[in-house]
Parts: sequence; structure tokens; C-alpha cells
Amino acid sequence: MNTMEDDAFDDQAHMRETPPDPAKIRRGTAERQQRFDVAMKRLTVRIDEELLQQFSQLAAEGAEGKSHEQLINQALREWLSARGMKEMLRAEIQMAVQQSLASARRGMEAPL
Repeated sequence: MNTMEDDAFDDQAHMRETPPDPAKIRRGTAERQQRFDVAMKRLTVRIDEELLQQFSQLAAEGAEGKSHEQLINQALREWLSARGMKEMLRAEIQMAVQQSLASARRGMEAPL
């Protein structure tokens, strides 16, 4: 069951009904680092030196206390979000234009 996408899932009720098992809770910096490493997949991406310098400079200037990697991730997320909005807007405009053209054609076909 994917609870991340289920709006009807009640997290608080679930936690009351199924509390965590203290024996399975792993604490400590090594465990925290392991969870972080699993969450953050490491791979090599080639970035232009100029872009890397600009993101490094932003990070050095104290951009919300984030590293240049975090700033790059944020910029990519914002770009993907904007791209999705752009595609949605493009589809809406195309539909409106098609409806207008169809309406105009019907108006031209009507007898005077």
C-alpha cells in the first residue's frame, strides 16, 4: 500500500494502532548516515564548469545554508515543475484555440 499518494490514509490513526517496535529502531550517527546514503543515490553527472562555479558561488554566499549540490537539485526540481506547468498551459491553449476555430467555422457555415 503506497501511503504517500493516498490522501485518505490517516497517519496518526495508523501510528496509534501499530506503534513502532523499539527493538527495530536503529539509532546513532552511523545508522542515520546509512539511511541518508540509501535515500541519496550517488551518480556522476557532467556539469559545465561555468555552471558549477555559479552554483558554488551561490552556496558560498549563504544561499539558505545549502550546498551547491542541494542548490542544483532544487534548480532541477523547479525546472521540472515549471516544465509540467508549461505543458499543461500549452494543452489548455491548444484546446481553447481549437474550440474557437470550431466555433468560427460553425458561424461561417450558418446561412444568412
